[in-house]
Amino acid sequence: MKLSRAIFISCGVAIVAAAYAVYENTAIQISRYEVANEKISEDIRICHLSDIHVKASPQDYGPMIKATAEARPDIIAISGDLIDSRASDISVAVSLCETLSDIAPVYFVTGNHEEGLPADLYIKAIGSLRLAGIHVLDGRAEFYEKNGAKINIIGMSDSEYPDLDSIKELCRPNVYNVLICHRPQFAEEYAASGADLTLCGHAHGGQARIPFIGGVIAPDQYFFPKYYEGKHNFGDRAVIISRGIGNSLIPIRINNRPEVVIIDLKADKDG
Repeated sequence: MKLSRAIFISCGVAIVAAAYAVYENTAIQISRYEVANEKISEDIRICHLSDIHVKASPQDYGPMIKATAEARPDIIAISGDLIDSRASDISVAVSLCETLSDIAPVYFVTGNHEEGLPADLYIKAIGSLRLAGIHVLDGRAEFYEKNGAKINIIGMSDSEYPDLDSIKELCRPNVYNVLICHRPQFAEEYAASGADLTLCGHAHGGQARIPFIGGVIAPDQYFFPKYYEGKHNFGDRAVIISRGIGNSLIPIRINNRPEVVIIDLKADKDG
């Protein structure tokens, strides 16, 4: 009898643990931030997605697409690792981006997984995204305009160390500069280079988050990383790090749900 009860309790615990693991890895969380600056003259909403690591069909990303559509963003920024280099189904990634572009213009930069693709697949991926109307920013900047107001969107291809000189050159005075790049560990450098707002991913939210301690591990920052999620302020400049949508080498998340980030740029009427 005691053995049967122990087995019953063990099975119950296992079921609860499995349900929690599924929830933590699939239940989209929407995080909202507001940024005010005197260089912003028109409210603009950005949806920031990162680290999708596409491995399934576009239909499997329904909750992410729904959350994005319901936010009614003006633009969508994808800060790298749309594709997973270990399961590089480029057609699915392109199809997903086409669906997102029906919601708002999509601005994309590569992450380490795109940069790690074989040369032929990399060329195919970037070419296919461009043909689909995605704004692939690889060391370039484009103005986004709404009701006559402009912001400058800068995108940097992923690299182990960012090209800070190029970021400085691409920033525009008297215009709000939004930088999209993959790696968050250079947060201070991005802000010092002139980016008013930087959007990053890569850290996967620290993979597991311990209450009162934070993220446990992140690529390039190793254990207990400094920059793994959330908004970090550097004077009147900010860096916002997405926890991402998918998983890569480590297939689980703990206390670290996938995240759609919504950022409202607001005119600073007191600035």
